[in-house]
Amino acid sequence: MNTLYLLLDLGVIIFPFLLSFDKKVHYVGDWGATFGALFAIGVPFLIHDYFFTEMGIWGFNPDYLTGYYLLNLPIEEVLFFVVVPYACTFVYACCRAYFTKIDFKTFNLVFYVGMLLYAIVILVLGMGRWYSTMVAIIAFFLGGYLWIKRNNYPYLPIAVLLSMIPFFIMNSILTGSFTPAPIVWYDNAQNIGYRWGTIPAEDILYSFLLVAGNILVFKFLVERKRKITTTLQKA
Repeated sequence: MNTLYLLLDLGVIIFPFLLSFDKKVHYVGDWGATFGALFAIGVPFLIHDYFFTEMGIWGFNPDYLTGYYLLNLPIEEVLFFVVVPYACTFVYACCRAYFTKIDFKTFNLVFYVGMLLYAIVILVLGMGRWYSTMVAIIAFFLGGYLWIKRNNYPYLPIAVLLSMIPFFIMNSILTGSFTPAPIVWYDNAQNIGYRWGTIPAEDILYSFLLVAGNILVFKFLVERKRKITTTLQKA
């Protein structure tokens, strides 16, 4: 089925897109910040994706692709870095709108401690392996930074955690849980070889980096827009 990966991309974005017009969240009003964030974070992720694909650290099964490529990346993989960030920043916007009465201090502390410990375990077990080492080191430093700044981002951990639900579903399909062969394959010599079902353990940290990075930029752009609007209204 050469449209499977494309259908997964569409499945990820369809509901967040339709719900973008919800009056309370009013996500459509933040589309400028959304696309600014997905561009700012998506470009370095795509460059990283290009080199890892070139090095054979992971690759793509042509049986599930439409056959259109941007350099060595299937167009479906490029779209992944559009639809997933869109959906994740939408989840963040919903948390910000609907969870205003919940105190996440304890939850956030547990989340960051858990994420940092997870990164350390992956780094220790996978030291010297490209995927494990890179993703663990970057996730450790980003997690540490967010821990220090956690009061500035009270809804980020819950948004990351909720985003893990569609992430697990999509990644399970991508890594072959329901197909004879995986859509995305991994060279186990470059990861620790442990999987959550069919999902490499490192993908948890990879998802954290992608989601948290987009939320950071999204939040920054939304607040900058509001400051500019306020300044103009006072002028």
